[in-house]
Amino acid sequence: MADAIAHCSKSGHQARNHQARDNNYPIQKMRVLGLLGGTTYHATLVVYYKEINDYVQKQLGGGHSSKLVLHSFDYAEIVGVFQAGDFDEVRRQLCLTATNLKSVGAEAIVLCVNTNHRWAEDIEEATGLPLLHMIDFTGDAIVQAGLNKIALLGTRLVMEQDFLKKRLETKYNIQVLVPSSQETRSRMNNIIFQELSTSAATPESKQLYLDAVEALFDQGAEGVILACTKLQFILKPEDVEKPLFDTVELHARGVARWQLEE
Repeated sequence: MADAIAHCSKSGHQARNHQARDNNYPIQKMRVLGLLGGTTYHATLVVYYKEINDYVQKQLGGGHSSKLVLHSFDYAEIVGVFQAGDFDEVRRQLCLTATNLKSVGAEAIVLCVNTNHRWAEDIEEATGLPLLHMIDFTGDAIVQAGLNKIALLGTRLVMEQDFLKKRLETKYNIQVLVPSSQETRSRMNNIIFQELSTSAATPESKQLYLDAVEALFDQGAEGVILACTKLQFILKPEDVEKPLFDTVELHARGVARWQLEE
């Protein structure tokens, strides 16, 4: 087996040299993205994979597409680890798979889910690669919109811990509000993991979100961050009177732009 792999590698190297000499094939300068996805696969496919490739094709034309490598987690398995509270195992899996992506050519890591940004610094340290942080693209969009106070909706970890909120507050000087009721935050968390992962939101669940958003607007929020891949399926721009900032959409477009930057 080892001899076969070595022969394949040697043959491939010779073939590439031959093509470069005889055919002068154009090679597009493009950074290679390493995506950690599958949480959920729908968001990874429909938002990240499609949005990134659509952007690259639109910018470069012809048959061009994105140079990327993807690891897709089994959503049920990773959720099980979360629900067990074994966050050390979550960190271990993220760092290991990100390192694997680096070994096959990734030049930056893209976490295709908000909650996993809790371990963004761990992943950067483990890989030595830049992690294209989701909240940076969102923060830029909020600043460009001229807003200073924003509502943040996501999983319970996102709403109750500081790994996204603190970055918005310290790097972008944006005041962040979350639902004040622990019961509301817990119900939102259950809707995300138990309802939106497999089906559409019930009218009762949607109303919970609408009521929470209205309460945050009453507290001065000038817009809403949808900091979960699934929340785009429960809240639409036409549902609220102020701007929605979908972190996933902004992230996908942002990393695609980064990929083509000189």
